[in-house]
Amino acid sequence: MTSDKATIPPSQLQQFNHLTLDNFLHQLSKIYTSNNLLVLDPVLSPLINFLTTFTKLKEHGKFQNILWLNNDLLEVSSGVLTKYASLIVVIPTDAIDDLTILHKLIHSKPELHNLKLNIVVKDLGKQFIYQVNKLFNGIITFENILLPDTTTKPVNITAKIKLYNWATHPVYADGILTTEINKFAGLNDYFDRPLKQVNQLTNALIQLLFMGIKNEEHDHMFKVRNIYGKGNHAKLLIDQLQNSRIPEFLNQNMTKLEIDFYLDTLHSNTDLVVLERNLDFTPCVFNQLNYHGIIDDLFDIRFESIEHLSSNGVNKNLSKDELYSQDLKHLNFSSIGLRLNKLAKYIQQQFKTSTAQNKTTAEDSNISDIKQLVSNLGNLSIQEELVKKHTIIGEEVLDKINKEYESFLTFQNDIFDMDYKAHLSNLKFFINSNYQSDFVFATILLIGYLNDGISSKDLEWISADLQDSYGIEASITLEKLIDNKMIRVIKESSGDFFSSLGLTGQKKKAVPTETEFEEDKNVGISGGRDVFKSNYTLINKFWNLHPLEDEDTQQQDLNESGTNELTNLLDLYPNPSFALPGNTVPLLYRFVESLYFRDFLKYKPMNNLKRRPNWENLGVNTMFGGSTVDLNLEKVNDDKSEYLVIVVIGGITRSEITCFKYLQERFKKQGKSKKVIVLSNGIVNSSKLWKFMSE
Repeated sequence: MTSDKATIPPSQLQQFNHLTLDNFLHQLSKIYTSNNLLVLDPVLSPLINFLTTFTKLKEHGKFQNILWLNNDLLEVSSGVLTKYASLIVVIPTDAIDDLTILHKLIHSKPELHNLKLNIVVKDLGKQFIYQVNKLFNGIITFENILLPDTTTKPVNITAKIKLYNWATHPVYADGILTTEINKFAGLNDYFDRPLKQVNQLTNALIQLLFMGIKNEEHDHMFKVRNIYGKGNHAKLLIDQLQNSRIPEFLNQNMTKLEIDFYLDTLHSNTDLVVLERNLDFTPCVFNQLNYHGIIDDLFDIRFESIEHLSSNGVNKNLSKDELYSQDLKHLNFSSIGLRLNKLAKYIQQQFKTSTAQNKTTAEDSNISDIKQLVSNLGNLSIQEELVKKHTIIGEEVLDKINKEYESFLTFQNDIFDMDYKAHLSNLKFFINSNYQSDFVFATILLIGYLNDGISSKDLEWISADLQDSYGIEASITLEKLIDNKMIRVIKESSGDFFSSLGLTGQKKKAVPTETEFEEDKNVGISGGRDVFKSNYTLINKFWNLHPLEDEDTQQQDLNESGTNELTNLLDLYPNPSFALPGNTVPLLYRFVESLYFRDFLKYKPMNNLKRRPNWENLGVNTMFGGSTVDLNLEKVNDDKSEYLVIVVIGGITRSEITCFKYLQERFKKQGKSKKVIVLSNGIVNSSKLWKFMSE
């Protein structure tokens, strides 16, 4: 492959979105009734709006009206519902609550017993068919549910209820590929069902690696050269991919001759890195400081659309916003205002210039010049509207920060300069001042991370204060954080407050011993287990998680022409610590960066003695528990892979997405044509973490 092919156009990855939409419309085409009513799970609405227009959806589904699938549906009069030939119900595959509502609906009144339900299920599985069949007293036998083709055609549960399988692909949005669609962006599954996430990502990886096969676009076919992984679930995913899924795909989709060519002749071109969320939860606890991160924290971005922005008349869709995607998206929020101001002044100047040209052009009566002028004015008008749009968004961000977040953001920035006593003092202040509970729990977790645990004696008064100020639910949430290994408990005695939580035992260190980690080889129990073997101070020093900016580094302004070319993050920021408070670099970014660059290692410089990317001599196993994988599949000792695929099990934050964008620019500056592709279960943040923990 030539170097220009190492950059996959977004349209290549967007083909997954087109395939997902085509599959959805195909299922709708199998519903033959007209005059239908669409009943939609709200969780899926942002995805469907992202994939297609409401007009196109109505055309294929033959419906005019839509209702949300929630408890309000039970209040709709039976006279309204019976006017429709059928209800087209669109739900996720794990929507047990949706099924309960539908069951109540058709059994609430006699006239609704014969209501036709065409239920379109995202990624319908046999387990879900079994649940629906059991709940609605279906006619399918258990043996028939197990048949291989159960999900390939509509499934008749009863004479009035049919299931349709909406097979989906990974969704390409916000510059990455994601697999999970739920209100927690997959965080719930990472803690409760991590094996589900491993399977999702393995399926998505197969689709990505062989995306060129079915379309015969071999220019964009991936073959893995090196595989790196950290974490027990990461190793499981890699084992599944190598030992099961790739051989299975080859046997099902290629002839023997093609398989031989792929295995023996096709040149490898891809590095694969698989990491787990539990290596670093800090980005999920912090508020984010990069532009798209802070908007997501405060207003929620779902599939490139801002959900809860209050300003009326503002276009909340970011998918075709070039100013956002090419210039503002990855910047630290503090630089947005100055940048918009400079761009606004430039546009005003261009309008003045265009007006002068307009008079001259009219006098010359040159039709081609007039057309060019109109075109330029149109572009300037669009730019002016985009500047106004992001000025309004920025003002809303500032307003919300000043009202709710200012003190907490200050604390996050200063926390690394405080000691344990000061940490607890700030926590007590937040609780006594009745700060919102999200801030309080974030503070507790940050204290735990920085001090390698919290003493059981302190957790006792923290639990009591939480209960007094926020109710019993807050105390239960604290227990959930401990149960999920989000907080280390430094045990004082066997008779302390936390004996009721099953945390009794002999007094011991906060940091687990080597033996504990050796015994902790199980996967599928909890994705969130604590894996720090070294204390935070050492990890921070060695991996340089809070680098100091060089004194001679100055932020660059808009270029003289005022155009919004692709932002060069390397020129704007000396290191990738601009996306989180406290000048913090995400540890997951350091894991990937250290494979290729080690110049950030200031505390204990460690040069890479091999041309091939590796983690050797970096203390990965000494500092962190869990399996480590380093495979050189073709025994190639160089760094010439054209693609870098990063897989994050448990969700990725927007701050980390920005840092991987920064890494992409590091490659470019080095003259490497390595394209970074990120795949995760979902885009997560602090609000999604607290929603899950508080339920």
